[in-house]
Amino acid sequence: MALYVNTNVSALNGQKNLSNVTDRMNSSFEKLSSGSRINSARDDAAGLQISDRLTTQITGLNQASRNANDGISIAQIAEGALGEVTNNIQRMRQLVVQGGNRTLSADDRSALSQEFTKLLEVNNDIADRTAYGTLKILNGDSPESGFQIQSGAQAGEQDVVTTGNAELAALFGGVAEAEGVTGDLSTLSTGFNTAGTLGKMVAAYAVINNVSTGVATDALFGSNREGKIAELGKNGVSGVVNIAALATILEGEATSSSATASNIMAIANVQTTVGITGTVSEGYTDAQLNEVHGFATDTLLDAMSGLITQVDSQRAKLGAEQNGLTSTVRNNTTAVVNVSDSRSRIQDTDFAAETAELTRNQIIQQASTTILSQANQLPQTALSLLG
Repeated sequence: MALYVNTNVSALNGQKNLSNVTDRMNSSFEKLSSGSRINSARDDAAGLQISDRLTTQITGLNQASRNANDGISIAQIAEGALGEVTNNIQRMRQLVVQGGNRTLSADDRSALSQEFTKLLEVNNDIADRTAYGTLKILNGDSPESGFQIQSGAQAGEQDVVTTGNAELAALFGGVAEAEGVTGDLSTLSTGFNTAGTLGKMVAAYAVINNVSTGVATDALFGSNREGKIAELGKNGVSGVVNIAALATILEGEATSSSATASNIMAIANVQTTVGITGTVSEGYTDAQLNEVHGFATDTLLDAMSGLITQVDSQRAKLGAEQNGLTSTVRNNTTAVVNVSDSRSRIQDTDFAAETAELTRNQIIQQASTTILSQANQLPQTALSLLG
């Protein structure tokens, strides 16, 4: 082998190997200090792309779970308010049962009516005040289609929380819808006998207050007759439920002279619906008074039962939606665990393997340094030839 002074090939090889092993050690230090196997694209270009996609999925799932929990909170707030509305309606129905006795005095009926009226007003207040932050969730501002919840990490993965409208008008509209009433609000005055519970309310008000069904309709539901009865209180349909007028069905009591000559025809129009037997002449008979009073009581009982059913239907839907969102959160959490495990195998540093690699490279570095030192001494051999 030739002996050169200007070019020390052995030293150059030693430098090359020492540089390579130093680079590998630096890479090991970076991986061990960061805990990540991929710190730049050069570490694993394909792995970086895969791990980033998995990171996108994980962050999306975590946010989706928080969104779903927000939806559960909305449902819980609405369901709690509806629970109190149910309690109030149950008490109102109890008052109606109590008022079913004709043994009560006018003062007794007034006391019943005052509490009945107050509970109706409180229920409307609850519906109007219940909110998630500043977002009203139980009145006319609540969307019929519900509140959309982005409960998944990808496009198209949404759920819905439907809180509904618990205002009195909307609840009565729901009663009419459940009964299959299809007429518009004008039907309440002209065809009340086909308008279900709301039609009976008009008839009860008419006979208790000795007025026509048109007057009764105006008193209970206002004079605007647009829109379907089943859409009362929603879809922008005009219509109200006059609480004070509704309470008169409980408070008022027909007397033998209630049916005056000027209103005999108006009373006759509802006679069949009310179930009054015989002819209504100048005043009611005792038997007819019992029939009128019994009809008014039955009508209010049916109305209160209908309201309870409507509220319970909303609560049942909210309960089902809460359970669905809770299941979604559990599924998202499980997916986060599994996807994180997959990403970990791609991205995270295997400390056992990396420390072993670091130790190997440290030994090689020491050997390379020693060999380089010896290689640097090779040109000295040429001097011995000159001596």
